[in-house]
Amino acid sequence: MIPVYICDDEAPIRKNLEQIIAGQIMILDSDMGPVRVLDDPDNLLKAQKEDSVPAVYFLDIDFPGKMSGLELAQRLRQYDPRGFIVFITAHSDLAFETFRLRLEALDYIVKGSRSAMTQRVQNCLESIRERMQAQRPGQGNYCTVKILDTVRHIPIESILYLEAVGYRHTLRLHLDNELLEFNSTLDHFAKQLGEGFWRSHRSFLVNRSRIRSVHLKEQVVELDNGETCLLSRKAKNEYQET
Repeated sequence: MIPVYICDDEAPIRKNLEQIIAGQIMILDSDMGPVRVLDDPDNLLKAQKEDSVPAVYFLDIDFPGKMSGLELAQRLRQYDPRGFIVFITAHSDLAFETFRLRLEALDYIVKGSRSAMTQRVQNCLESIRERMQAQRPGQGNYCTVKILDTVRHIPIESILYLEAVGYRHTLRLHLDNELLEFNSTLDHFAKQLGEGFWRSHRSFLVNRSRIRSVHLKEQVVELDNGETCLLSRKAKNEYQET
């Protein structure tokens, strides 16, 4: 699922947008949601850092006394360079400024009649759905990892497996030429990475495309670089049943 955020300081606009977006997602039957509604840029940044990416952002331009929508978009881009940004604004001429800031906005929806906004939202969501569907499996797909204050976007095809170690939610991400260690859980990444990864053991999440063979007797999974991961009895039974 692709999270959808609305960030606007005007309650009527937030409510209107939430209804329009939720309705269009249902009509399109797209893999988007849930729709999260916020009125403060700082709260959006906090929520976004804890959620999966890429995401869809409908952002107001003006937040009096706070960062602007353009600054908010710049900061979002640091964590989600592939996200879809749509500006909600009373100003129709923003293309040059967003180009200058390299924000790659998908669209600009001018606040006005509900019917006009609905049509623009529909166009945006259809475009996002088409782009996501056109993305070929294994091509351009990334896994987002936060290590201290750094966010990295790791190509899925370079991941061998994730390993849980110790008792403090520490994970090791095994890549082709690198080993990363950070705090998180396998459950979080199992949700983010989806069916392309297999929970072969409570401590291992394996990239299915990198499996060379499964040794049932030895209860290990061999990867294409020769490394092995543990195979639990439960996963062994599931494998035999497929």
